[in-house]
Amino acid sequence: MEKVPKDEVQGRIRAFQSILDREDLDGAFILQNVDIYYFSGTLQRSVLFIPRKGNPVLVAIKSFHRAKEESPLKAVVPVGTGNGIVPILREYGCTEMGTLGLEMDVLPTNQYLWYQRCFPDSRWMDISPQIRRLRMIKSPYEVEQIKKATAILDKGLKEIRGVIREGMTELEVDGHLALIARREGHMGILRMRGWNQEMTYAHVLAGESGAVVSFCDTPHGGSGNTPAMAQGAGFRRIRRNEPIGIDYGVGVNGYVSDQFRTFVIGSLPEHLEKAHECSRRIHDLLVREGKPGISCADLYHMAEAEATRARYEDFFMGHGEGKVKFIGRGLGLEIDEYPIITPDFSETLKEGMVIALEPKFIFPGQGVVGLEDDYLVTPSGLERLTLTDQTMMTVC
Repeated sequence: MEKVPKDEVQGRIRAFQSILDREDLDGAFILQNVDIYYFSGTLQRSVLFIPRKGNPVLVAIKSFHRAKEESPLKAVVPVGTGNGIVPILREYGCTEMGTLGLEMDVLPTNQYLWYQRCFPDSRWMDISPQIRRLRMIKSPYEVEQIKKATAILDKGLKEIRGVIREGMTELEVDGHLALIARREGHMGILRMRGWNQEMTYAHVLAGESGAVVSFCDTPHGGSGNTPAMAQGAGFRRIRRNEPIGIDYGVGVNGYVSDQFRTFVIGSLPEHLEKAHECSRRIHDLLVREGKPGISCADLYHMAEAEATRARYEDFFMGHGEGKVKFIGRGLGLEIDEYPIITPDFSETLKEGMVIALEPKFIFPGQGVVGLEDDYLVTPSGLERLTLTDQTMMTVC
């Protein structure tokens, strides 16, 4: 198994300590598993304390031996229960505890109250926005992991083209996609930070299934095969001359790539073909305009205006209560990272961001069409990382 390089982890720690210094924080407790992995190189159940200065301390709860083996941090120490954290930090010289950071966007309330009791004289600040902004700029190592994932997606989307047949259920296609992804090295999970949000590795949505609204913060959801999941593939059988929307995601060494393609057995009605072509034009437009310094809100409005010019605004990024107000978002260790390409996110594109752009059109009773691809923000603009041709995927 490939481990996170030592210099990668050390660089992240240094960058975060600069943030702590700027915010006048004495340190921060990192408790969410993905953030722990980002700063330590291990996902073992732990508490990571990063002081403003000096070495971080990773207090491993389970498994200490794996944490010690996987993390390049100097101070990886075991603890039997959470009550041992306070004396361990003192032992390692972490005594300045005036103002401390916590990831309050994801932290359970009882955990927050526990830390208040353990450090009654400390003041607490939400450090999650700073962590998310640090993570949204990807290093060359991180980009390379995402590229590995894009190669799996390309292989899967091309291979599934030869598998899809009229009469198959969405679930059968979904199962083939899972086989391909795992065979090629998909880690088996896609992580989300959003509260109560979950995501499968694939949405396979045939015909009207692509227009079924679900709880997912996505333009399409699908019915799934049970209210206990309420998204993705179901028992619906694939037919000719209807859109088959496949949203496919895989993760390699923690890093996610995400891609959407529209498949069809036969041909689509003209208005769906034109909507698919509008999605392609939006990609071309955003690639032309998406350079460092442009605001995410401006990119969203450009995409929305193109959909309006094509008279598809009612179906753009959902329909009715299913509409979402974004056109893309960051990718990395989670599939819902910063930046968010939405009118409410005023920050600008910066070199090193990786974003998924997903202009889609959802037609009630008919389905979903569009394209989703992942891009790296470079000094000269957007470089497409996903590899599959931006065309309608016709099944013979």
